[in-house]
Amino acid sequence: MPRRTLLALTASLIFLVAPWLLPPFHVGIFAYAGIYALAAIGLVLLLQAGQISLGQAAFMGLGAYGSALVARAYGIDSFFTLIFSIAATALVAALIGYITLRLRGHYLPLATLAYGIALASSFTAWHDVTGGASGLDKIPPLGLFGYALTDDRLYTQLIWIVVLLAVLGLSRLRNSRIGRAIATLESHDGMARSFGIDTTVLRIKVFVFSAVLAALAGGLYVHLLRFVSPSPFALLTSFKLLIMAVVGGPSSAIGGVVGALTLESAQWALQDLLARWGATGNLEVIVFGVILVVMLLKWPQGLSPALERLLPKAKPRRSDGTPLSARTLPADRAESLLELKGIGINFGGLQALADVNMQLKRGEFVGLIGPNGAGKTTLFAIISGLLRQSSGTVTLFGGKMPDSHSIVREGMARTFQHVQLVPTLSVIDNVALGAYWRTSSGFMRGLLALDDAENARVLASARAVLRRVGLEAEAELAAGSLPLGKQRIVEIARALLADPQILLLDEPAAGLRFQEKLLLVKILRQLNAEHVTILLVEHDMELVMGCVERLVVLDRGRVIAEGAPKDVQANPAVISAYLGGARDKAA
Repeated sequence: MPRRTLLALTASLIFLVAPWLLPPFHVGIFAYAGIYALAAIGLVLLLQAGQISLGQAAFMGLGAYGSALVARAYGIDSFFTLIFSIAATALVAALIGYITLRLRGHYLPLATLAYGIALASSFTAWHDVTGGASGLDKIPPLGLFGYALTDDRLYTQLIWIVVLLAVLGLSRLRNSRIGRAIATLESHDGMARSFGIDTTVLRIKVFVFSAVLAALAGGLYVHLLRFVSPSPFALLTSFKLLIMAVVGGPSSAIGGVVGALTLESAQWALQDLLARWGATGNLEVIVFGVILVVMLLKWPQGLSPALERLLPKAKPRRSDGTPLSARTLPADRAESLLELKGIGINFGGLQALADVNMQLKRGEFVGLIGPNGAGKTTLFAIISGLLRQSSGTVTLFGGKMPDSHSIVREGMARTFQHVQLVPTLSVIDNVALGAYWRTSSGFMRGLLALDDAENARVLASARAVLRRVGLEAEAELAAGSLPLGKQRIVEIARALLADPQILLLDEPAAGLRFQEKLLLVKILRQLNAEHVTILLVEHDMELVMGCVERLVVLDRGRVIAEGAPKDVQANPAVISAYLGGARDKAA
């Protein structure tokens, strides 16, 4: 058995045995730490997706009140009322997520703050239903088929079983198809959509699952205490949960557990210590705040990454599956794959592109060149669906332009002018993102590890592509640790794994050393021989002239020349555009 697995099993056993070894008072603290850990784990997942929620405690309240009210009013087994309240919370979260998750920057946390306050206030305002500020008592203990779970030690053990299952599930999710997609949401939205990820839907799924964990935590809380009032689900608790997630570290689910245990134990220890010194008031809050600031300065990524560095390295995942099957491309060079007619786009008063016409036929190798600011990258963004033109039409594979996250399914993949890799993911995981559209395992299959066979096939395919581009040795390294030139090769590998008919390359040779450029040329010529249609934007004219069969030249948003490389190279308009660009730079 691997040492890392053995340590995880040992730690789990300690958590499950602890309730039977601790004094009764500490059993209660341990139970509350487990409840907060469960809600904080949901926030860790949100942070991994680049989302900040200040309403997590409100979802805890929905779970708690939903289960308590139904169990108290109708005498239904609280296990079933807990499921009901979680389902109801999921529906509310889906609605809120659909409305708010389109927001970016500081608007998103402000929106979650607003609904958090609104939901928490409703627990007090609906006095006739919720009991108002006084709360409700006589809530039945957690039970199923008439058996009530009244032993606090056994209940605490149940709480930690749920927490450990959540950690295991999210750890598995992190290494799955969906986990890789979630890692792109924080700052690589355009890249994610280019490879088939519907980022809006995925954000809502992450938000709903986080709310489900919070509702489950709230339900476990209310049936432990058997009393419910609005105060535990106020805004302060949401901040507390967020601090737990940040202190523990959002890089993995274990961060929620580490943060909850650290904060809960520190809070009770401080209260006890200050009480012995005769301190009154909320002095522990001040001391606690100072400790938190020191911890965040010392460990800005949280405590869990520091702990994980002490553990043995995890073994590489299975990549022994049968590689994914690739599409067979016809050799008919007369077929038009992409056609642009009258493309124009304005950014405010600036016209970036005007009346651009271009066609790509199957198997062509076309270069798109022009001085800086000519509009090449903007045109790429329109072709790949990340921007919508102000005028003109784009015809892709004979049909209407699909949504940006559906274009890769039609057979188009791309690289980016500025490298778009997830630096914290391994090289092989970044490449595996290219196969997102070619696989189907969803959120629940990733959580339950039911996607192992499919994931092994994806990793086998990714490793084969890395071998093709000469980077197999770097497969398990963090992508952010590679030099820029190799990162660009990784981007090309990811695009190749998408199995494209059309490959868009945006300055792939920038930052490459001489030997890497030779490898790039070899790869591109091989792809072209396999009938892959290539559109290349590049400033290395020697590379361009040695590879492409046709050139399109842009200047100030307009096509000024098109044809064979030798003819374009001698075109007076092209010479003037480049020399003019040089003079402008010199000026």
